[in-house]
Amino acid sequence: MKQIIKSAAVIAACAFATPVFAGGVTIANDGTSKLKLEGTVYVGTTDYRVEKSVAPAPLTQTTRTRSTSLDRAYLGVKYYFDDNWMMRITSDVNNEKGLGKSQQVFLKYAYLEGKLAGKAAVLRLGQSHTPWIDYEQGLWKHRYVSKVMSDQFGYDSSSELGIGLKGDIDMFHYWVTMTDGNSYSSAKTYKTAGTGEDLSVRLGVTPIEGLTIDLQLINGFNGTKTSTTAGTKQAFTQFMVTYGMGNDFRVGANYIADKKTTDATGLPVNKTDAVALWGWANFADNMGAFARLETQKDKLAVINGQKTNRYVLGLEYNPAKHINLSLAYDDAKVTNLAGVANDTQRTRRYGLFSQFTF
Repeated sequence: MKQIIKSAAVIAACAFATPVFAGGVTIANDGTSKLKLEGTVYVGTTDYRVEKSVAPAPLTQTTRTRSTSLDRAYLGVKYYFDDNWMMRITSDVNNEKGLGKSQQVFLKYAYLEGKLAGKAAVLRLGQSHTPWIDYEQGLWKHRYVSKVMSDQFGYDSSSELGIGLKGDIDMFHYWVTMTDGNSYSSAKTYKTAGTGEDLSVRLGVTPIEGLTIDLQLINGFNGTKTSTTAGTKQAFTQFMVTYGMGNDFRVGANYIADKKTTDATGLPVNKTDAVALWGWANFADNMGAFARLETQKDKLAVINGQKTNRYVLGLEYNPAKHINLSLAYDDAKVTNLAGVANDTQRTRRYGLFSQFTF
């Protein structure tokens, strides 16, 4: 018992004595390998309202809530075997409607990573980031207030189970994954998985300092294809250009074209385009502002196609390292809701958003 208490005390002492920095805190280091612990929490105190106007009256229905919500809580462990190989396990606590309880714990990441040829070829095996969402979030820097467009509109998942290869070669970078397409919250085993495989690719170039140009392609079934079900096939393209300087500012523009077809007939069942403009700037050591403008339109319907317009505005204050506080306003309006002419839905959320990490 004394030995157990002593070991626990040593680990605790290492944790609190080690400086905290982006990417976690090192709690054990034997020279050739090390163990890191990291955490991220999103909490929002907001006013949220939904106004829905539907035929024939039109009848307007309004719902409103005021609350403090735990939007996300991540706790992760990274173990570095050496300079080339590491593993990661990260849990994710969030709110999922329809699962019986208000908070659910999911396995977000569980993967092995190894450098096969330095930074030029890095292997990922397991449940890992998809090529795009985490990358764009790193440029956007305000995920705790708003998701990026491909995540917001449900085109892509932030984590999938499969295998991938990524790398950086001079000004070029790439990431290719082959996954089961079920998303991390519904990952399957070999006994329950479908027969479809999803290919996701991100290709990028940084021709000059601060400028990024990226292309994403997705081709797959999102877990809908089985030995008895034809499934729905997705063909997705995204193009993004951003420009910025360090922690001073960054602006970006995205274009998305998405098409879904039934594998049995080849007929399209959904086709949308989406555009985003976004940016942020820091005008003091600990203060800044950010904004997003997004629009999505149904391209399949000849008339009464659903259209969404959304914008986000915010001011950010950073009282200490790894603490971000924002006053923000998020407004989204859907017209021709579900393809019904003149039906609309507007959602508004505003208040205090926060992120704290270690």
